[in-house]
Amino acid sequence: MKDHVLDVDEKSYWGPYYSYFPALARYIPLGEYARRVRPRACVLGASDGKFALPLLRAGWEVVGVETDALFLNGGEFDLVDGHHEVVGLRQRLASEGLTDDCVIVEQDYMTLPASGDFQLVMGSGLWSMPPNRAHTLEALIHHAMDMVAPGGIFFGEYLIGLNDEERRCGYYPPREEMDTIVDRPGWQLFENADLGIRGESHLGYEEWHYHRYAAAIVHRMPLPTTPEPAP
Repeated sequence: MKDHVLDVDEKSYWGPYYSYFPALARYIPLGEYARRVRPRACVLGASDGKFALPLLRAGWEVVGVETDALFLNGGEFDLVDGHHEVVGLRQRLASEGLTDDCVIVEQDYMTLPASGDFQLVMGSGLWSMPPNRAHTLEALIHHAMDMVAPGGIFFGEYLIGLNDEERRCGYYPPREEMDTIVDRPGWQLFENADLGIRGESHLGYEEWHYHRYAAAIVHRMPLPTTPEPAP
C-alpha cells in the first residue's frame, strides 16, 4: 500500500518554520481508513491551521484550541521583513468546506477536561510560551497526555535550551528531562528526538534568533481486554 504523505500547511503564516509534524504519518491513520473511522485530534495552539488543516484533509475531525484572535479571524501586520497578511483559521476552514469538521475552542487548554477523548493530541512550541508558565512543564505535558484516548498518540514538539536564561527558566528541557516527564505507567515512548538548531525571525520575536527543536511521540497503551466468561 502506498505510504500516505502528511505535511504542514504551507499557506499558514507558520508554514515555513520547521516542524517534525510529517513524522506522524508513521503512526496515525490517514487516507481512506481515517475517512471511514473519523479519528479525533486536538491541536493545542491551532493558530491559522498549520497542523489542523492537513489533519482535516486527511480525514480527521479536529478540535482546535486557540485564543489569538489574529490567527483565528485574520489580519495584517508589518515586521522587519515586510508586510504580512494572515487569513484566519475560520476563513480558511470555510473556504475548504471544513467548518463542520473542526471545533474551535477559545480557552486555555489547561482548563479543558483531561478525559482521554482524542486519538491524537499535539502541540508545537507552546509549552515555553509565557502564558503557560503559570503551570510547571510537567503539569502542562501531563494534562495534554491525559487528553489522549487509550491507543492514541501524544505529539509534543518542544524547544531545548540554548542559553543560560532558557536553561534556568524550566520550559526548555533537555531531551533527557522530557524522557523522564513522559515516562508514565501505561505509556510507550516511540520517539524523543533532538532535531537540531535553526535560525528564524517571526511575529513576537523579530530579532534573528536560534532554537533547538525537539519532539516526543508517545503512545498511550490500549486498555487490557476483559476475557469473556466461559459458557
